[in-house]
Amino acid sequence: MPGFAIAEGRLRPIFLSIDSFDYRAICLFCACMIYALLGSPTPSHFGLAEMMVGVFLALSVGIGRFSEVLTRPVRGRFWKSAGQVFLVYGLVFPSCVGVMRGADAGMVLRDLIPFLFLFLPVFLLPTIQVKPYYFRSMLFAVVLIGLFFSMRSILMRNPAMCSIWCTSELLYLENMPSVLFCALFLMGSGVRFLMGGISGRSLLIFAGLIFLALLPVAAMAATMQRASLGAVVLYGAVIYGYFVFKVPARALAAGVVIAMAAGMIGISFGHIFEELNHKTALVGLNMRPQEFAAVWEVVRGDWLSLFFGIGWGGQFHSPAVGGLSVNFTHNFFTSIVLKTGLCGLLLANVYIFALLERLGRVILRDPVLGMALAAPIFIDLTLYASFKSLDFGLVLLMVPGALVYLRQSES
Repeated sequence: MPGFAIAEGRLRPIFLSIDSFDYRAICLFCACMIYALLGSPTPSHFGLAEMMVGVFLALSVGIGRFSEVLTRPVRGRFWKSAGQVFLVYGLVFPSCVGVMRGADAGMVLRDLIPFLFLFLPVFLLPTIQVKPYYFRSMLFAVVLIGLFFSMRSILMRNPAMCSIWCTSELLYLENMPSVLFCALFLMGSGVRFLMGGISGRSLLIFAGLIFLALLPVAAMAATMQRASLGAVVLYGAVIYGYFVFKVPARALAAGVVIAMAAGMIGISFGHIFEELNHKTALVGLNMRPQEFAAVWEVVRGDWLSLFFGIGWGGQFHSPAVGGLSVNFTHNFFTSIVLKTGLCGLLLANVYIFALLERLGRVILRDPVLGMALAAPIFIDLTLYASFKSLDFGLVLLMVPGALVYLRQSES
């Protein structure tokens, strides 16, 4: 069954023909599907699924492209050069510091591989630049990851329906940026499609998209992901408010369909609001300020740690997880300070904020897509540890990829 992307009230085919794709795009899509069906975002050990995802990702990048990024100055946009400098720094300095401190090799890999995910835009954007319609297949793949992660998360909480997806390991699938992006993009696409005109066909498609969007919402609600659910409410309010302003009658029809879909999937928004209030009263900010203070206490101990961090594989006692010794924080910037020091933080900020500038351009051209990308990026940079996942790298890749595709579509 072919995939479709929603654009300007039309359904547009993603897969034009199998001959139109080169092996890089096919390998990337295969990696995404294995990851969606069998993968773990932050695995405690590398199994067959993780190795297959790694192989397909490596094939999608290619040895030539990888060595080119490491050895030759990247031409073009500033964010690419910033990413290249940060990549080289991260491969050299934190690795050396980790070795000097005697870090475990397995822990080093658990830090280094997620670090490489941050540079998927640098490695893979040329594939989209050659054929911009590849972006539609990548968009389809990320939406599928979000849907499959949502279904896996829901099924894993129902022993009677549990199958090959059940595991004793905590996967935190509902935390992943693809899940939130999937919910927001499908919701916004449904609204935009209905704005093109109310008919039996458009209502059916709108209802289907909203129903699918509520699957990731249900997964996030099951574990009370406050930031993600707040983003859904804010995004929905902005899109629906615009819809009410432009076409009030269609807004009423959209509201009825959303309420019916929510009832069919069994979501009680009043109950969710009560549970969120209860969780906030119990845990507050989940010890995030204390976590920052603990990180600063570690890195300010000596000049090497201050400027270059404790290296890949380094661990600290985090108050956010009950004082256990862990190799991560729940904030991208504190994690970068911990592992790569103030020098790494400076380079990371330049790269990330340069990408955020591209994101601003996407929002101006396509608010539905741009805002759906912005929410998981900002949340994972500040509140969740999901920035260490393949999802986050894919969402970052979609920022410059969307800009290339939208510019090509406009021309």
